[in-house]
Amino acid sequence: MSKQNKFFAVATTAALVASAIVPVASAAEFKDANQIAPWAKEAVETLADKGVIGGNPDGSFNPKGNVTRAEAAKMFTMALNLPVVGTESFTDVKDGQWFQDVIIAVSNAGIVDGMGNGLFVPNGKLTRAEAAKMIVKAYGFEGEADLSKFADANAVAGKWFEAPLSTAVAAGIIAGKGNLLAPNDSITRQEFAVMLTRAIDTAQEDNAEELLADVEKATTALDTAVKALNTEVKAEEVDAAKAEVKTAKEAVTALEKAVADAKDVITTEASAKAKAAIETAKKAIATTEAAIELTLADPKVSSVEAINATQVEVKFNKAVDAKSVFADGKSGAFKQGVITIRSIDSVTDGTLSGELSADGKVLTVTSTQLLEKRYDVVVDKLTTTAGETVEKFNKIISINKDVTAPTVLGTELVTANQLKIKFSEPMASAGSTTFKLADGTVVTDITGQGTLVDGGKAVILDLSDVDVPVSKDITATIIGAADKAGNLLNPNPATVTFQKGAKDGVAPTVSSVSQTGAKTFEIKFSEAVVGKPTVAIDSQTINAANVVIDPKDATKVTVTTASVLEGDKIVTISNFVDGSGEVGAATNRVVKFVKDTAAPQLVSTAVVTDATDKAEYLEFTFDKDVVLTNATVDATGSYVKNYVTNSINATDITATAVNYKDAASKKVIRVKLADLLGNKSVEGAQYSLDLAFSGVANEAAVATTAGKTTFTRGTDGTLANTDVIALAADNAIVQSATDNSTLVVNFDKNVDAASATNVANYIVGGAVVESATVSATDLTKVTLKLKADSNTFTGVRNVTVQNVKAAGSTVAMTTTTKIIDLKENVAPTVTAQLQADLKTIKLTFSENVFQASTNTADFGVFVGTDAYKWDNDSVATTPLVAFETDSTLTTDVALAANTVNIVLPTTVTAEQLSKGLTLKALATMDVKDAAGNKLNVPASLVVSNN
Repeated sequence: MSKQNKFFAVATTAALVASAIVPVASAAEFKDANQIAPWAKEAVETLADKGVIGGNPDGSFNPKGNVTRAEAAKMFTMALNLPVVGTESFTDVKDGQWFQDVIIAVSNAGIVDGMGNGLFVPNGKLTRAEAAKMIVKAYGFEGEADLSKFADANAVAGKWFEAPLSTAVAAGIIAGKGNLLAPNDSITRQEFAVMLTRAIDTAQEDNAEELLADVEKATTALDTAVKALNTEVKAEEVDAAKAEVKTAKEAVTALEKAVADAKDVITTEASAKAKAAIETAKKAIATTEAAIELTLADPKVSSVEAINATQVEVKFNKAVDAKSVFADGKSGAFKQGVITIRSIDSVTDGTLSGELSADGKVLTVTSTQLLEKRYDVVVDKLTTTAGETVEKFNKIISINKDVTAPTVLGTELVTANQLKIKFSEPMASAGSTTFKLADGTVVTDITGQGTLVDGGKAVILDLSDVDVPVSKDITATIIGAADKAGNLLNPNPATVTFQKGAKDGVAPTVSSVSQTGAKTFEIKFSEAVVGKPTVAIDSQTINAANVVIDPKDATKVTVTTASVLEGDKIVTISNFVDGSGEVGAATNRVVKFVKDTAAPQLVSTAVVTDATDKAEYLEFTFDKDVVLTNATVDATGSYVKNYVTNSINATDITATAVNYKDAASKKVIRVKLADLLGNKSVEGAQYSLDLAFSGVANEAAVATTAGKTTFTRGTDGTLANTDVIALAADNAIVQSATDNSTLVVNFDKNVDAASATNVANYIVGGAVVESATVSATDLTKVTLKLKADSNTFTGVRNVTVQNVKAAGSTVAMTTTTKIIDLKENVAPTVTAQLQADLKTIKLTFSENVFQASTNTADFGVFVGTDAYKWDNDSVATTPLVAFETDSTLTTDVALAANTVNIVLPTTVTAEQLSKGLTLKALATMDVKDAAGNKLNVPASLVVSNN
């Protein structure tokens, strides 16, 4: 019988346990139960309970009676729950006989054959050989046993029953009748019960093993199918990916079926493993299907969203090529027209720069200005890494004011002596930082805490000069750090704990020295170096200013020489140190430098509008850095306007000076079109020019002379006011002498009121700026009002001023941070309590206070709303006053601490207490704390009598 049929047998037998086909007596209820042999008792009990075997009408079991072939057919039908299907034409089985259905069932199941000549012989006695053959067929047993141990083995050999008896012995169904197989002996009812029970048990065990093996096999197959799935699908891989998904889905179905089949025998561990594999597979399939769909989709911008006050995150559905995004093909400045974010609410637009994620799907755009309100965002001219054109994105988005406080993300030990503290977003100020050991010892000589790096998202601490044992905890406390929108760090102060690293035991070495330009070469080290190495060429030391460590890869150092490099040179490199403090050995390298004899080639030209003066410039991009020496460009050619071609001769255009667009990129130079074209400048005309350069050469003085360009002339904009305002040289930021919540910011010229009154442009470390107002009589002054009680400590802190413009200017100031010594603005408070003598009022202040003048009254004493009086005859028109030198009240301590007692002339009466005793601050009240903050007193200070 197949594995599926064996499982069917087990499953249906189990079903009979729960609900027998016909009710039968328990074996214990047979009236001859005591005659059942001990070795058969458990088997009979089991089959009787399952309804497989029953008793005789008289209530007996007759354990030693013979089993007939019809009775065997019935027991197999009951054990396997066989269906009655089809017909059998045994001549000795008639319609209506009790055994007709069961004989049809076992015959069609292939369990029992007839006796030949069309006979079944239902009442014939079942032999041991016939019983063995039926059981082997019913449960699909396989295998052979050595029958030689049985005394009648020779008599069995070669007979039809040798094979089923051998298999039954191998399966443990037959143990022998004594030392005989006795194949032709009739089998008793109890013997058959034992053989059938053994068969059921063995089938269950074998089937369970196979089912569990199927689960394990299906789990492995699914794991293999999942590993084959490709979650990054390329265009040419779509068909293969679809086939992988189909295979994985089929493997999921197969494992689900295997687990369902084995539900009665599978272990908890195996079930959990299979379910986890299925869950993992379904997620992987979904991911791959999404990747296939994405591959077939057109590349586009998925979303544009502001992530903080100065950054916007642009997400793509496919990886974009950095070379199509950035001017240098890596990061930083964008190519012309790629990204624009323009305000439509008269907010100043900032200069944009960006960084692309490693997977090419997220572009983080950083603006030099705060982002708020509505912006027209354009993303254009991009291509994917596969060369597809990204669909142009043009949409107006709204950006809410950033009110989310920045946090410290954590620390990173860059080197043993360099620790990076990372913030959640770009910061305007790193605040002030102090360092302590666990025992409170202050740590000094740590540098770098005030200098922001990584676009304002981190500071790097230098621990090189710190005399602290390795692996000892140092705690940094950061106060007043704020993001670009002025949100203070949360929590503020924030603390991080770190340790100084140990030397790694491996000194850095020089890996290579290679020429990178006519006057430049690169030194590659085995690991990152800290501090500039000393470099000499033929014993001539290079100026340290011309030795630069790559900011993105500290294993690289670029060296620039004063003269052109040519021929064999001895390069000496010394004094280089790695991050753990290991010093590398001085190294000499003989380098063969080759003079660049190829002239710079003009690779492209473009007309761009300058962001500052709004004029059009013609830009020239070369294949290498160029050196300008009184450089000019001249041109001849023609232009077309209204379908009319006009010539430009040598006398029409004068050689015009060219300059670098950006000193940091010497491959791009430019000329203002209005200057170059002169009276040949025609708006909307299409130009085709032959260029003649002078004074443009490579670093080896090999000049370029000619080039070509075509372009369309646009319109120059109006020259903007580009005045840049700055803080005044003296007394730039001053705290009011009479109000600690007031600061005055002094500028060197009149301010633009709109930007000067934006509180986001002022960051006071450890305090909250509530308002900024411009003086009507002096437009160089801005008054800042700090939120009451927000400045919680006296001492130095960073005050940052940013984005303020000069009156009429379009250019914001350079962000400037000053270290200012400020007094805290937390006003002291007071409580009042009537003492047990009902005459003394004790005032308790939140901190030590003093009275600025002893000749002024500070408090009046009231009962209810009336001035205090101490006898029935007196008429009190003015309140008793406290703290005045000539007051009728007395104080028993000087007002220079945090408590003082006021002694009333008489004891307070019950009637007065019932009306309520209060103190009210008078207009002359001048009680202050040490920082000069005036006492904060409620309108009526209730005197408690508890």
